[in-house]
Amino acid sequence: MTSNRLLKLFHALFYSTNALLIPYLPLLLRERGFQSLEVGTLLMLGPFLAVFAQPVAGLVSDRMKAIRPLLLGLWIGKGIAAACLFLSTDRITAAISLLALYICFLPAVSLLDTLTVKSATALGQSYSSIRMWGSVGFTLTAIVMGQMFDLWGGVDALFWMYLPIWGGLLLSMFLLQEPPQEAADTDTAVNAAVLKKALSVPSLLLFLALIFVIAMPHRMNDALLSLHMNDLGASSMQVSWAWAVAGFSEIIGFALMTRLMQRSRMLTLLTLVSALYAIRWLLYALVTDPWVVVVLQGAHAVTYAALWVLAIEFVVQLLPKQLAATGQALLGMVFLGLAGIAGGMSGGALQEAYGGQAMYLYGFVCGVIGTAGFMLWLIRERKRSVRPEEQMIG
Repeated sequence: MTSNRLLKLFHALFYSTNALLIPYLPLLLRERGFQSLEVGTLLMLGPFLAVFAQPVAGLVSDRMKAIRPLLLGLWIGKGIAAACLFLSTDRITAAISLLALYICFLPAVSLLDTLTVKSATALGQSYSSIRMWGSVGFTLTAIVMGQMFDLWGGVDALFWMYLPIWGGLLLSMFLLQEPPQEAADTDTAVNAAVLKKALSVPSLLLFLALIFVIAMPHRMNDALLSLHMNDLGASSMQVSWAWAVAGFSEIIGFALMTRLMQRSRMLTLLTLVSALYAIRWLLYALVTDPWVVVVLQGAHAVTYAALWVLAIEFVVQLLPKQLAATGQALLGMVFLGLAGIAGGMSGGALQEAYGGQAMYLYGFVCGVIGTAGFMLWLIRERKRSVRPEEQMIG
């Protein structure tokens, strides 16, 4: 197998594990006796803590001048944490194992992205052409789980479903070749002085605040959609199909955004995407048929995929080149960390007290606030553009 094909297979296996974790971890935790607020908090606390582990992993990798050994160690750690989580019936053990799983997994995502960029350059490929296979692996695994999950034993058999995928990737890791570290490569850790300089840019702070508002209900949905569908009477197959539709639409969304950004202005698109998010959450609040929720997950293409691509590119244009990497790191911390923990806790509390409808109406309000914020920014920039010497990002 060529290095290119092996790397694509690696991505497919790596992200296939998410097709087990994202839909079924909430159901597993509920079976272990956790309430909705506790489930939402735990599922978002893990990524929040992992945000602080990511720079450490990058620094260690830079010191080692290698990625694969650390990636291997994190993957083994994730496997041990997953085994403890799936096989334990004790609440405390389950909670600690879940947090450890995220702390191992999310830094591995960043390291894999770095390895992919290096390998893609060496192979003459684009990053997106390789990363896309992660979404393919996620979608295919979610479809298979939708058909076979209950037949294979449901949440009590998650360990045996997870083990072959984890083991397959572990074996492929020994075959994967890492391009040599170039002398020109620099330390990727966030420098305090550079961080302070980036945070002194008012436009970046405003942008991150709006992203925080938009991302809260998105991350809330990541953590609690399975519980909401379960409350609506959905079967395990319908839960799997909901995430399969989201994964497939994500592939389409990334492909479409590459073309749209060449023709459209970013603030305009950010305003539109925020409005689409508001509509998406309003529909989730109104519908009660699980199959309709499955269909609505297709909106992932014009909400999450669009928002993430736009946000990354917007930060690049907003900041000087030397601050772009720091800006993207801050974007990840806000989207995955701060918005995650806030959305998980607030959404879990609303679902527990008032039900899923209230949770998604809260998401609708966040979408409206984000839309209004980006629209006001767009109007201000258009007024400034009257002077020909000033350029507009919108």
